[in-house]
Amino acid sequence: MSNLLVIDDNPAVATALEVLFSLHDISTVHAASPAEGLALLDTEAVDLVIQDMNFTADTTSGDEGRALFAAIRERHPTCRWCC
Repeated sequence: MSNLLVIDDNPAVATALEVLFSLHDISTVHAASPAEGLALLDTEAVDLVIQDMNFTADTTSGDEGRALFAAIRERHPTCRWCC
């Protein structure tokens, strides 16, 4: 079974993805912030990360998502990634 990490501050998004991927025998864990996601990557075996690109309200630049992507790649270079 594959393991998926969803990093998104919207719990409804995480729940929807959990339901979707469970139909394909893919387990998911959810982090509500970049810091929580990076901490989970240190303790959980994760095959794929799906992440939000904006975590601060009214932000649409995607800068937070790019910074998180860079941090994930630096700390876990073999982890696959999707946004």
